[in-house]
Amino acid sequence: LAVTLAMSALMIAASSSLYAALSHEWQRAISIVGALCGISSVTIGYFGVMFRDRKLRWLTDRLATERMRQFHFQHFASHGGAILKGARDESARQAYLGLRDRDFERFKVDFLARLEDEFHNIVENEDPGAGLFFDFTADLPEVSDPHLEEYHRAYELLRFQRQIDYCNLILSSSRSVWKHAPVRQAKFFSALGLTCLVTVLGLDTLSFAGQILDLPSLTAPAISVAGVLIAFFALGARTIEDGLQPGVEVERMRQYRIALNRSLARFKNGKTPDEKIEPMIDLENASFEEMLPFLKTNFEARFVM
Repeated sequence: LAVTLAMSALMIAASSSLYAALSHEWQRAISIVGALCGISSVTIGYFGVMFRDRKLRWLTDRLATERMRQFHFQHFASHGGAILKGARDESARQAYLGLRDRDFERFKVDFLARLEDEFHNIVENEDPGAGLFFDFTADLPEVSDPHLEEYHRAYELLRFQRQIDYCNLILSSSRSVWKHAPVRQAKFFSALGLTCLVTVLGLDTLSFAGQILDLPSLTAPAISVAGVLIAFFALGARTIEDGLQPGVEVERMRQYRIALNRSLARFKNGKTPDEKIEPMIDLENASFEEMLPFLKTNFEARFVM
């Protein structure tokens, strides 16, 4: 909204020659509208900076959600031996559940209770540290366990496939441009920018031809003003694009999907728990590292004309 109002104020100021022939009252009214648009834009932008805590809250909540999801699957991947023992023995099952509860309580104290500090450590440092909570090789399941295949199939479906499906959804070209659809948004802004550029060049060509051929219809103020208005419109669109950064989001998701597919192929080719645990570790590392640029990009995002 602030960008739209600023763009409107600039357009009204640039098109003053178009309404110069109107009555004084109309000129005054249009000028007041332009001034109100400019003042409103600055006001909204100012309060947007003041209330940036809302964005910080959204990002820290997103961090907490992602890290809890990572905790869940990392615990599942790093305690395969205990989980499969619990599938056969009730006392082993209760022992694992107790271990998981204690680990989660420790996670809440060590991470969730320090959420804002952890967030700033991520967005302000080049290397925020490792993303793994556990030693993945300390409790591998036995090769002969009867539930081993089901255990690995569950991880493949709930972790590998769900993450790949999410990437496919975000990178889909069929989603509405107004939803979280960075591919469509990137194409939209690219096409819009090119259209504005071609239109401005066309108007400049007409104006130049009018001067050469002495055609009053092509040298009218409306032609030159239209070029300026379209340029301001393109500037506003570019400002919104810089704030949304759909191109960055697209590249992030593409790289993440490539990493997921490579790890999944290695996971499927693995025959033993030792061979399968490595791509599982790779996935969990990729999940953490994919989250970092998302947090940094959105934390640093600004809509500045």
